[in-house]
This record gives sequence, C-alpha cells and structure tokens, in this order.
Amino acid sequence: MAYTSLYRKYRPDTFDKVIGQDHIVRTLKNQIATDSVGHAYIFTGTRGTGKTSVAKIFARAVNCLTPLPDGSPCGKCAHCVELASPSNFDILEIDAASNNSVDQIRELTDKINFPPTIGRYKVYIVDEVHMLSKAAFNALLKTLEEPPSHAIFILATTEIHQIPATILSRCLRFDFRLVPSAVIAKRIRFIFDDIGVKYENEAVDLIAQAGAGSVRDALSVADMCVSYCAGNVTYDGVLEVLGAADPKKLQKLATAIADGNVDEALRDVAEFCDLGKSVPILAQDLATLFRNVLYIKNCSSAKTLLALPESIYVALKAMADKYTTEKCMGIMKIMSKLEGEFRYSAQHRILFESAVVLAASGGDSDAKVEELQLRVAKLEKIIAGLRKSGFESAPVKTDARQVWLRVASELRQNGFQLIALSTQDAELEMNDDTFFVKVADAATLGFLEDKNNRDAINKAFQSVDTTHKLVIEAVHRLDEDKALPYVKEMFGAMLEIK
Repeated sequence: MAYTSLYRKYRPDTFDKVIGQDHIVRTLKNQIATDSVGHAYIFTGTRGTGKTSVAKIFARAVNCLTPLPDGSPCGKCAHCVELASPSNFDILEIDAASNNSVDQIRELTDKINFPPTIGRYKVYIVDEVHMLSKAAFNALLKTLEEPPSHAIFILATTEIHQIPATILSRCLRFDFRLVPSAVIAKRIRFIFDDIGVKYENEAVDLIAQAGAGSVRDALSVADMCVSYCAGNVTYDGVLEVLGAADPKKLQKLATAIADGNVDEALRDVAEFCDLGKSVPILAQDLATLFRNVLYIKNCSSAKTLLALPESIYVALKAMADKYTTEKCMGIMKIMSKLEGEFRYSAQHRILFESAVVLAASGGDSDAKVEELQLRVAKLEKIIAGLRKSGFESAPVKTDARQVWLRVASELRQNGFQLIALSTQDAELEMNDDTFFVKVADAATLGFLEDKNNRDAINKAFQSVDTTHKLVIEAVHRLDEDKALPYVKEMFGAMLEIK
C-alpha cells in the first residue's frame, strides 16, 4: 500500500480537529445550529491554514442527518458515508487553476439547478478561485447572487486582492489566520505520539517554526524529518533537513559581523560555502538570529515565545546584552533585503558577501538615522533635566556651552535635529564680540555653511544671543603662511602661484 503523507493522513474531518481558526469554526457551527447557512462563502488566507479542510467539513456538516453536539458531521449516518466517497455528486471540488475558462464555468452553472442526490445541499468548493478568467467570473456572477436554495458556493483563495469586488460583495468572507508555532508544535507532538515516533521537544519547536504559520508546510517538514532521523527526530537532524546552518557557527559569524570584524566574517562565510550551505538560507538564518536577539533584548517573554534550546538561548542572550538595538536592527534589515535581490541574480554568494561587509562596516543608512534620532532624544532629555534644575532661570554668567545648548534646543524645535547633532562635539569659544563654533572637519563645515542650514543656525542663534557675531570654522585648516614655502620648495620653478 502506498504511503500516505502526514498532512493527508491527519487532515481534520471534524471541527474540533481544526487548529488555529477558532473564530471561523465558531461562526460556522453557530450558523449550522441556528439553520442560518449562507449561500456563498469566500475563504482567504495563506496556504496550509485549513481553507479547503474547513470547506469539506462544513459541506458534510450541513448534510449530516445526526450532527455531533459541536455541529461536526457524525461520519456514520448514510449521508456522511455517501459524501465521504470521492464519487459523490453533492460535494463538488473544482480546481480553478486548471478549470478557469468561461465554458467550464457555464457548464457548472447549467447543471446547478439539478437537486442533490442524497443530502439537503449541493456544495461547490472552488479552490484557487482567483485563477478564473474575467469572463468566467462574469459567468459565475449571476448564479452566485441568486443560486437555487439547495446550492452553496465556497470559494477559496490565497490572493483575495485578485477577486473582483462584485464577487466579494456577494459572499460571506472568512479570513484564515497564520497558525501560531506553539499550536502547530502541539499538533505535531500529538501526531508523533500517535505514530510512535520519538522526538526532542526543541526539534518539534523548530519544525513548527519552519512552517511559518502553515500547518501543511510544517507537517511536510515533519514527514521528511521522520524519514531522515529514522524514527527519532532530533534538533540536529531537523537542521540538516532544513539545510540550516550549525547554530554555533552561525553565532560566530553573527558576532564577527556585529563586532565589525570583516576579515573573520568573510572567512566564516567561505567556510559555510565550502560546506555547501545555501547562501539564501544562510542570509535568512542570520536575519532570524538577529530577530531573536532583538526579541531577547526587548521582550520579557522572549524565552517562552522563541522556544529555543537552552544553550542557544544563553548565547543569544549574551549577544543581546552586548549589542545595541540599533546595531541588531541594522544587520537584520540588510540580511532581510537580500531575499528580494536573490530572485533577480545568479550571483548569490557575491551579493551575500557584499551584504556581510556592509553590515560589518555599519553601512546601513537607516540604522544610522535611527541612531542619530536616539542620540537627539538623549540630548533632549539632558536639556529637559537642565531646565528642570533651574538652568534657564539662572541669568547670572553664562559660558559658551550653555549658550550653544540653548541654540541647539531652538534648532531641534524648528525641525533641524541633524544640525544640532552635528555641532554637539564642536569646540565653543566666546569673547566680547564674537562667538566661535569650531567643528572637527571640512565636511561638517560644508554641511553647516549650506545656505539653508546657515540661515537656520543664524535665526536660532539670534533668538538666544543678539550681542555676539557668530563664526563657524573647522579646527583643522590649512595655514597658508606655513604651507606656501613648503610647496615652493617641493616644486620649485614648476609652481606658479596666482
């Protein structure tokens, strides 16, 4: 006998076996109990979340002679037995991906007036309904609006945005949610116990996370793991099946990137590639690692939510304590962006190595802006503290630093945070008639001397100090008196100074 995959063998056949969709199950059961069944439904959601399974359960439930107390089909009455047969004519499952022409839909609507052969309702389940052509949708429209009393349509789709509004307005819409990893893990443990497979809890949690909210995807991974691990599913075995990197080596690479050690990071990348690891999966694993670090750093329930092995959690906790949120966020973003770039390039390794160098060099502009914003926020807190302690109310003698703190505050209030930030480390001097702001380099000076920026600085300064002239200059300038003799000596007669 041919082997039956786990997701088919354990496909739910009653409402109580459907996981993660309680809001939908409850609504459908109440409709059956109150005899208020609709004529058209649309089920939408990610693949593997139970759309078709719930549609089949509902189709049998509305025809069952002796439904269970929760509204599920009993599976034993004459109607349930007959409807369970693939040859029945009262539950028709149509794949719109391969039956999407207007002629095929017209053939369906022509036969819809024929009453059911055994049950009360004839149920049409149209899977991947978004694949229908425009003409096919138009052919379905009238029938969908006013079907015979014995007909129920259940349309299933993963692309709800492709469904015409005229169709949506005639259906009761049910959105299937991604199933939480903990719920999927509980289901996998039940299945493994039922079939007599040994397992490590961390391995089951990893399988559930690999499903990314899809029960079917998770059970497909579980199926492969059972075969690979020969009936004893281990964490390392699941990593091998998924093609994921060794956690310790991955943490070593992540640490090198976060430390800015480009040399070690590239050597680690070369080692992974030599082992035959998939570069896209490696980038995804790094993004997930830094996402986990962010969870640990910022979420008090991270240990429970992530469900990681203790040794891995401890290592990531050390990283969370060592690195800032901004650094981890920046690296995670760089790695996440690679997914889109991989689709349009065959040079995956080059793209990944470039991203590693960029991340190790701290080159993510978004992260830098976020870091600047945080520094501005800290400065504002310091200034607020100074105000609270009576800084502004002390009119006695003020030095240059106090004056410029007030100028920087004015700049921030007017929306020029970066200008204020760029002068926070400047050398400040003040004599009887001139106020000097000496910045570290020519690049910063050029930024401040931009007309719009300088106008903003002058306005802010004049609102604080009307008695001094403001001069902004770079600390390191070329002293022409000393430089010219040296240049003349080097070039001699070849040099012509105009």
